[in-house]
Amino acid sequence: MNRVVVGLCPYFSMDNVWTRPTRPLTVLAPLAGFTDSIFRQICRSYGADIVVSEMASVAALVHNPGKALERLKFVEPERPYIVQLFGAKPDQFGAAARLITDKIKPDGLDINYGCPAPKIIKEGAGAALGADLPRARQVAQAVLGNTDLPVSIKLRAQNKEISAQQLVAYLADLPLAAVTVHGRSVSGGFSGPTDPAAIAACRPYVRGVLIANGGIVDLTTAKMMLQISLADGIMIGRGALSRPWIFQEIKKQQTINLSWAELTELIRHHAQLIVAYKGEAGLIEFRKFLAWYVKGWPQAKYLREQLMQIKTLSQLEDIITSVSV
Repeated sequence: MNRVVVGLCPYFSMDNVWTRPTRPLTVLAPLAGFTDSIFRQICRSYGADIVVSEMASVAALVHNPGKALERLKFVEPERPYIVQLFGAKPDQFGAAARLITDKIKPDGLDINYGCPAPKIIKEGAGAALGADLPRARQVAQAVLGNTDLPVSIKLRAQNKEISAQQLVAYLADLPLAAVTVHGRSVSGGFSGPTDPAAIAACRPYVRGVLIANGGIVDLTTAKMMLQISLADGIMIGRGALSRPWIFQEIKKQQTINLSWAELTELIRHHAQLIVAYKGEAGLIEFRKFLAWYVKGWPQAKYLREQLMQIKTLSQLEDIITSVSV
């Protein structure tokens, strides 16, 4: 594999979460409604090197910090743990960076420049922020100036007329520890082909670590992305929802196909963690994970219909043990 070697810039200390010697780095992407503390713990147990929080609103952190901070709490087994911020105003980013650094004490902060959700864009955040180069720079400077934690950014391969290469080049002189590029355009959403070459085009402008994201669902797609993108690691989102052991596959360079018995053990473990944290009422929220876990299995439609009704651990147990696969 041809790879451009980039020396670490003097801003990066050896204990920086992004400068770990592990290659390729594997990172759990921020996914709204999914990457809570419990799922982050599960992915770490399967070998994810770094996990990222759900997106945290800087406006919420400024105006209602108690509730917003509560959602960002984590447990030590999750480390290395990074908090991703989204918003529109540089001053709010700065205040949020200070608050999280002092109160949450994660291993890093990440700035979202690429979320394609219409409601986020309407706020001037996510992809709207990434399309406004001067404001994007002001935000990065505000975060860097208000934390001693490593700061990373996440963006899309194409954002209207702004390419990832253009945005990364515009910020290249800033001491960013890592850059994650999702290989789809903002308009491409979360489906369709990715463009690893667009990620590789950013390589000369990244002084820290380059992470590739988008369309990674198994070992084959992970290998292809790493080879073409010239990245130091990969970030996986939806590909981990149905197969959180994908991180282990990449570490071992071996495809892993769980048996139904092994999958049901994972489901039980996840459900038990949910109940321990939130009581059985939390199983209603767990239903969305169950829909992903049974994706692609025989009788998946029947299973989803049944699992979307569960309210107790005993109901869950009855359903998963009634299936013969």
